[in-house]
Amino acid sequence: MIGLILPNSNSQNFYLTLKKMYFVDQLTIVLVILFLAISIIQFNLLSVYGFEDIKISTGSSFIDSNGKLNIIGVITNYGITSEHITVGLNIHSKIDDSITTLRDTTYSNIIYPGKESPFKFKIGSDYNVVGQPYIIKNNKVNDPFYNTVVQNYSNFPVGQNKELLGTIKNTGHVVLHNIIVFASVHNKNGTQIDSIKSDNIPTLKSGEVKSFSARPDLSIAKDANYFSCAGFDLNGPINTLDVGNGKFLTYGLESIAKISNFNYNKSTDSISFFADHYNPAGGIVTFKIQQLNNNHGIKVYLDNLEIKNEKIMTNGKTIITNIFVPPNEHLIKIAGILNYPN
Repeated sequence: MIGLILPNSNSQNFYLTLKKMYFVDQLTIVLVILFLAISIIQFNLLSVYGFEDIKISTGSSFIDSNGKLNIIGVITNYGITSEHITVGLNIHSKIDDSITTLRDTTYSNIIYPGKESPFKFKIGSDYNVVGQPYIIKNNKVNDPFYNTVVQNYSNFPVGQNKELLGTIKNTGHVVLHNIIVFASVHNKNGTQIDSIKSDNIPTLKSGEVKSFSARPDLSIAKDANYFSCAGFDLNGPINTLDVGNGKFLTYGLESIAKISNFNYNKSTDSISFFADHYNPAGGIVTFKIQQLNNNHGIKVYLDNLEIKNEKIMTNGKTIITNIFVPPNEHLIKIAGILNYPN
């Protein structure tokens, strides 16, 4: 006699448990494969796009006073070109299992050669972080570094809130716009525990001094021991020069160089500055001003010697000159700014 065995409740529960275990195993495999794929993509990005001279380091993550996960780190530029860096971070949604890439720039819009800048991502409770922060892309920029800002501050936290306090002074003749001061916060073991920045300073005129402050998140403030890589970012273009008597000159300056002592001399009707190109072999400094009339011309001097064969272009509206700067720091003088060459 052949009988039919019907499943009881225990066997049904066992069967459902097996199905759940199978589903969890499959989901785990998918997530592992996805994580490996993302890691490979990140590695390939580093190889393909040539970030050999751009290094990223991550600090200690923490939950801030608003309950958000903070992922922090620093980008360092070891190269000879100025860079605008976009940092990426992959997150996994707990709600729909989707993977999203967050994108953000460093606190300094431009990271100059030999400089570094912190970054920070804030993640809500509905997401998990997948992997580590990585560089998505870098754009080489041709904006010079103006060595005309003096920061005065202590590397050690001040007060109950463990603040970074100090002043910033414009020692040059160029009007500066939209300045923020940033820094990395470290504990007594040297680990980075936060990335901080000050409120925006809208304008800093020649010779002007203004105060700034930046504080770590309250959740980690008690562990703040010192600050590092304190720097500043200028979000507005530097293209206005104070020529005295309440008058300002608009100009253009492009170069991967450090610019110092940039000023206008009324007696010689000239702009002069020191240029130190970041390329060890030297490089080009491009200077532009408005052409006042068809007879308006300029003369270019390098270390007080006139450059006879320097290429100077005019189009009726703008005067443009490309000046080759040899290795190390050199004095550049451009005469004939508002009138005719001396």
